[in-house]
Amino acid sequence: MLFILLLVHLSSSNAVPSQGYHIGPRARNDSCDDIDKCRRLFDIVWGCLTTIFACTWVSVHPNVPPPDPNPPHSFWPKLKWRIIVTTRPLSRRLKLMLTAVIAPELMVGFAARQFMVARSFSKEFNISRTHGYFISMGGFGTGTGGHPIVTKEQVHKHIGDISKVREKTIKDKSKGDALSKGVALLQELWFVTQCLARAVQHLPLTELEVATLAFVILNVFIWVLWWGKPLDVHDPIAIGSGDVPEFQPQVLGWGKRLLGLLGFPYYDYNPVLSNSVPSFWSMSKADNTSGKYHTIPGFAEFIVGSVFGAIHFAAWNASFPSSYEKWIWRSCALLVTAIPLLILVLVFILKSFANIRHAAALPVLLLSIPVYVIARLFLIVLPFAALRALPSGAFVDVDWSIYIPHL
Repeated sequence: MLFILLLVHLSSSNAVPSQGYHIGPRARNDSCDDIDKCRRLFDIVWGCLTTIFACTWVSVHPNVPPPDPNPPHSFWPKLKWRIIVTTRPLSRRLKLMLTAVIAPELMVGFAARQFMVARSFSKEFNISRTHGYFISMGGFGTGTGGHPIVTKEQVHKHIGDISKVREKTIKDKSKGDALSKGVALLQELWFVTQCLARAVQHLPLTELEVATLAFVILNVFIWVLWWGKPLDVHDPIAIGSGDVPEFQPQVLGWGKRLLGLLGFPYYDYNPVLSNSVPSFWSMSKADNTSGKYHTIPGFAEFIVGSVFGAIHFAAWNASFPSSYEKWIWRSCALLVTAIPLLILVLVFILKSFANIRHAAALPVLLLSIPVYVIARLFLIVLPFAALRALPSGAFVDVDWSIYIPHL
């Protein structure tokens, strides 16, 4: 991110022209003589990137990582061990942040699955929803360094010890605080307010700002669904005594990890033979025989994906560097909006009308997925490509004085 900002800063001047606020002509620089009325290209990019980082850093709630290994005694191996232990929780969080930036709709589905699982544990075992979140994220482990307690069969066996753990104790392990969440919330509200004010004053939004606005709105869903989930917990809470098996290494390939993100069960994962849950774990297949913990979140996932694409319509008549880019943007916005709804219809057809499963619906479904991925990638690249030639009106700042009561 710092490298991108440096390039933007080096390629821009100190300010923008205070005249020519209409959208038609395109500005080739961002020089400005009146800092109260203008903004620089650097300001636009910085505002978008900091908003994305702030809301992502607070909204993503990773599962509990594997426990720390036993430290070696010699100096250099011990230093290497400390680096691994320190970066392991951070790597999980960065992995979720990267996923939330590239595919926020998938993160909404993941958060929705854990929300439903936490609510199910809460109702079935008469515990708090915080306990339910902590179970689904691998927060309880047997003994010291034991396996995670994540299935209903395991929870039923250890419910007595789990109930003894106070909700306050679980919340104390959370690294989130009111200050960090408040700062991120203020940044999001400020960004949305700026976008609305620019629309009211007929000032153009850049394509990057529209893409950021879509990202912020989807992040609100993640934030709400994970509101009670502890943030950035590094170590599980050990309950019971003993019961520490010799673990077998369980390495999950990229394909199985991707399927886990999409909501498919981890068929090769056995919590009794592991000391942590996968990054995108929510519930075992045995506890989801009805499929409701994946069907309902999957439905929400497609709906918010369609909403994400619809927000990009705000730049339908924006000024692009070329007509080709404008039509690519329009086409991709339409595809990202329509394909999730199309997939919902196709899934309904596949479940209801088996005779046409292989005749029409299945090929269309398989074709729509790569088309959707390509369209989403274009909507990530085009906003940055459009920064090379923004309309002069994009550099005009909002006149906040008109909202201040005065005589």
